[in-house]
Amino acid sequence: MQQTRTPPTILVVEDYADSRQMLKLLLETLNYEVLTAANGREALSVAANNHIDLILTDFDLPDMTGPTMVRYLRRRGNHSATVPIVMLTAFEGYHYRKLAKQAGCDAFFVKPPDFEFLKRTVDCLLQEGQAKRDSIARVW
Repeated sequence: MQQTRTPPTILVVEDYADSRQMLKLLLETLNYEVLTAANGREALSVAANNHIDLILTDFDLPDMTGPTMVRYLRRRGNHSATVPIVMLTAFEGYHYRKLAKQAGCDAFFVKPPDFEFLKRTVDCLLQEGQAKRDSIARVW
């Protein structure tokens, strides 16, 4: 009997409801399961209570920065410690990229992102195997 594979689950962390909904709809059209959070604390809870395959997070959240949330996730020692994380932000510049990278993000996009490139990055990060993940040309 053939098993059906469930689509990867992506957590979108974005405080602006319109942006959160737009990303959710875009990712659902690509056949991803999408969960959402409006702030860092909510994202930490969702990640603790669900199997998340990838996180798309804003840099500037109302209760903590995106990099702070990423550091919490990376220190947990469970699945959250290794899940690919993509930082999305309206802030441009080396300083923000450096903070995201130091926190443990796998890619960085300035809003509004090129959706085709974002899709390819998400697809690549979701491929099985660390070697494949490490081969992506990271957006720094």
